[in-house]
Amino acid sequence: MQVHSFAPGEALAPFVRAFEIIEAGAAMEKLLVPETGLILGFRYSGSSSLVDGPAQAVVPDQVVTGLRATARRMLTSAGSGIVLAKFRAGAAGAFFDPPLQQLFGATVALEELMDPREVEAASARIRAARTHRERVDALEQFLLRRRARKAWQADPLVGAALRAIHADPGAMRVGPLARDLGLSVDGLEKRFRRGVGASPKQLASLLRLRRALRAHRQGSPLTQLALEAGYYDQAHFIRQVVAAVGMAPRAFLHASEFCL
Repeated sequence: MQVHSFAPGEALAPFVRAFEIIEAGAAMEKLLVPETGLILGFRYSGSSSLVDGPAQAVVPDQVVTGLRATARRMLTSAGSGIVLAKFRAGAAGAFFDPPLQQLFGATVALEELMDPREVEAASARIRAARTHRERVDALEQFLLRRRARKAWQADPLVGAALRAIHADPGAMRVGPLARDLGLSVDGLEKRFRRGVGASPKQLASLLRLRRALRAHRQGSPLTQLALEAGYYDQAHFIRQVVAAVGMAPRAFLHASEFCL
């Protein structure tokens, strides 16, 4: 598998964390660790399916994946290629109409959320592109056109909550955070889910998990890894990993092929 990353242009940088092109020369199965923002994808070759035990579900070629609490297992065909836009937490609302909490845990065909004619036109340009740069440019233009037609204002209180959570996800407590922002817990939860697509606690858990997995090095003690990532202790870390990926940390880190 080859992954090519591209930084967004200035106009999209506040919304898109990165563009990625992922290509698979051979068929492969990977465990996808949950992301902290929505992902939009245009597949220009091959196919992929989500694997759930013996069952498989084909992933739409033009697709949006919402935030989720658990990992997904994906089977990708040989010769597959897809270009992705990975949105920053709380920024995808600038491009999508439904409240983002409706997409939590969902994998949805893009045509269900946007004008199918626009989606197909962008897909045709991406399929016709000859280079990775041209594919990313076509996706950028699609998003820029979408942004220009959509009235959207970031919620400043959700933005403040996001900054606090990103600064120290291990220390995040919903009650004190809500009080600091002048909101009730229920008020913060509703605004955050609508703007981010998950609860503050769910996002903090995802940030801790991804921080720990990125920091892992062969032979590093789990206790040290857990504490540095913001978990209370090793037991807390183990519970969270099992809940997210379905296996204990050592087995997952040493045996699984996963994608961050």
